[in-house]
Amino acid sequence: MGKFHVIVRTKFGEIRVEGDSSKEVLDLVKEALSLEGDVDKLMPSERIIPTATPAVPTVPTVGKKELDQIIEVTADGRPQVIFPPEKLSAREVIGLLLYWKYPGGFSANELKDLVSLSWKTVDQGTVTARIADLKGLVVKEGPKGKFTYKLSGSGKSWIERDLFPRLKGEKDKE
Repeated sequence: MGKFHVIVRTKFGEIRVEGDSSKEVLDLVKEALSLEGDVDKLMPSERIIPTATPAVPTVPTVGKKELDQIIEVTADGRPQVIFPPEKLSAREVIGLLLYWKYPGGFSANELKDLVSLSWKTVDQGTVTARIADLKGLVVKEGPKGKFTYKLSGSGKSWIERDLFPRLKGEKDKE
């Protein structure tokens, strides 16, 4: 089973909690929320600037139906692959995340964070290597050092023609 992720917004910022079980996450959230009282004692309220709630982007219209039960949007608006991680490869997770953002894209660093959130903790090199495995399916745009990775037309077709049917078959087996 995948990890549980919770984001709690407080008046002094966000607290992000991750755990292997719902009990572990609840215990961590309780502990984290106890910090709020400590922060109140340490800092006068006029020094605490309330955090703005980011707008939650909607899932693109492309493939919205196909993404049901595969990707959910987190409280902070990031896509999270919710399909069992053991049934997906890193390149498939990257493809699904780029499909969610299609026709837009993500930087390598954003992809690293999203793959770690959705699948398994990975480093920058792993993401870059998996993107290289997706040659022809992913395009790189922008100036050196500020690349954005996007799904190409062939990549979009790969997701729709090959990956979605396989994932649907996996879901039907459950």
